[in-house]
Amino acid sequence: MNMSQIIDFYTLAPITFVDVITNKFLAKKSEKKLKTTSNVCGLIFPLIGTANFIIGGEKYELEKGHIIHAGPNLDLQVNVTNNMVFEYAVIHFTLPKEEMTNFPLYNSHFTIKVGDNIKLDGMLNQLIQNFVIPGGLSFLQSKVICLSILEEMLLSHKRLMRKAEKENISAIIDYIQQNYNKQLTAIDVANYFNIERRKLTYLFEKQMGMTPNEYLTNLRIQKSGLLLRTSNLSIAEIAERVGYSDYFYFSRMFKKMTSFSPSDFRKHMKDENNEASY
Repeated sequence: MNMSQIIDFYTLAPITFVDVITNKFLAKKSEKKLKTTSNVCGLIFPLIGTANFIIGGEKYELEKGHIIHAGPNLDLQVNVTNNMVFEYAVIHFTLPKEEMTNFPLYNSHFTIKVGDNIKLDGMLNQLIQNFVIPGGLSFLQSKVICLSILEEMLLSHKRLMRKAEKENISAIIDYIQQNYNKQLTAIDVANYFNIERRKLTYLFEKQMGMTPNEYLTNLRIQKSGLLLRTSNLSIAEIAERVGYSDYFYFSRMFKKMTSFSPSDFRKHMKDENNEASY
């Protein structure tokens, strides 16, 4: 499910809050087949325990930090997965009939990851407590809280995705640093992490300020410069050790990055060391 579509749905659809309910299932009890509520869709929030929700034949593991959107009148089965009672809350809402075709996600089912969010938990508890208070003003306040929950849910998901991107880029950097001396390309990196190459380039450049290829080239030139200063290896051997099979291509890239040819760089560094020894 494309998250941008989900965000568009919750921010653009004319959602009308209906109610909030809580329910619980006994531990390790496989429930009979049910149906989601007719005429409204719902956001399912786990409160206590964990369970498997099977909606329209698709299985979701529901635990803290995960929310399920379920459309109306869908086949549903709930299986509690541990020794605890499973308790959850559902916020029901609806759309005008004429808008449902404009927002097909309304009738579908999907999960939204929000992570550990105390603020969201507090909002949900506030909604549950507020909804049982009779009166029009209380219901109006419940609608306002519902919209705040939707906003925090989306913001929390985006924060979680940004964190995951940063952690993924750290893993990618580690992988490049460990394998730069092989015949490694950005496509190889993308394939290893099962990321589309353009997406990898976008995420990497957003975090690092350079593309994966630029990072790899900089790393190789840095490592080759160290070898030129500290070893007696031939330039061809150094090129191979930093991942270049083509000696002439390595020389061109080295000069492009440092303004020196590899041999001139080695001579320049030796001259500087000799002067420093006097």
